[in-house]
Order: sequence, then C-alpha cells, then structure tokens
Amino acid sequence: MLLFIDVVSPLSEFSVIEDNNLILNKKINENSKERLSDNIISAYQNIESKINLSEKLDKIAITAGPGSYTALRVGSAFAAGLCISKKIMCYSFSITDLIKFNLKKAKNKNLGVYIVSANNQKFFCKMNKLNKIEYIKIENENYKVSDDIETIIYNFKKLDNQLNHIEQLKFSFTKEIISNYNNLNFENNTIIKPVYVSNNIILN
Repeated sequence: MLLFIDVVSPLSEFSVIEDNNLILNKKINENSKERLSDNIISAYQNIESKINLSEKLDKIAITAGPGSYTALRVGSAFAAGLCISKKIMCYSFSITDLIKFNLKKAKNKNLGVYIVSANNQKFFCKMNKLNKIEYIKIENENYKVSDDIETIIYNFKKLDNQLNHIEQLKFSFTKEIISNYNNLNFENNTIIKPVYVSNNIILN
C-alpha cells in the first residue's frame, strides 16, 4: 500500500493507493489558514484509525516541489520519518516526472508546468534546450511564458494572460501517481531533497 503526500498544492493532502486504485483521500489542511505542521500528524492518525495503515504501508511518495518552503520542509521531514521508522521505500515526485509523463498527452509539444502552492506562491517550469528544468517563481500577475511554449499543464488554475495558441490542461498529482505508478523507481533512500526556489535559483 502506498501513501502519497502532496505538499505542493495549495491544500496539502494524503492519498492512500493500492493496486493503482485510490483507497482514501484526506485533506491535511481544510483551508489556507491552517498550518501543515499543526495538522499533518493528526491527519495521518485519522487515516490510521480508519484503515490500520501502519500494518499495510510499504511505500511512500511525496511531491518534491517547487512550492511553499515551509510545506516542503514539513512534508519531507514527515515522509523521511515514516520511511525510517517503517523501513520502507520512498519516491520524490518531481517536475521532471510530470513533464516526462505528460509529453505524450501534449503530443510532444513544448510543455510548461504551472504550479500554484500554499500562500498563493506560483511557479512556472519548463525543460530547456539542455534537457534541464528551469524554475521561475512568478511574482508578477502579468507574467508571460516564452513564445516556444505550446502547452501548459496546471494543478490549480489556468495561467492568465497567455497567447491564444497555448493549450492549458489541468492535472492532478494523485492521478499522475496512480497512472504512472509502474514507472516510479522507489528506493530505500530516506534523504528527500525538495526543490526550493528563490529568485529563480534552486536552494539546497
């Protein structure tokens, strides 16, 4: 049984997945005013009381960012703690994964990823000519993507003020995990490295 932890989306959530099926979904934060650090343990305990998760859990996956610095830090620490205590495998789900899994859906067009995270933090990500991910933290509501982008996938809402030729498709982190489960390379590695972005630079 897999526990997927989404700490990138505006409202963090747990998803319990088994045999490529969603068994249970639980919001960690019910609204933007609640703090992830205050709720994450009680939300996990709520799931535990319903399905006795601890006895069945054998894998964990977590969103790697970009997103809220605090949410990524809290989520990563929680996931690492579970992996160590349960001696189970973990997977950090990255923007690279998202782009790779969605290229076919986007018909191999130049693809960008628009992320809205906690505290209304916004990021745009794309693969550059060197096949490396570029991360841009959006500070301006009038932000325009580069002319080479043909398709944008987004997790919360569309990126406004874009050229008409750009197709925008909504995605779900949980659905991406379920549909691409067999392509995830789980490891016995408790070192989780979230992607923190500040001034368009990745911080370690």
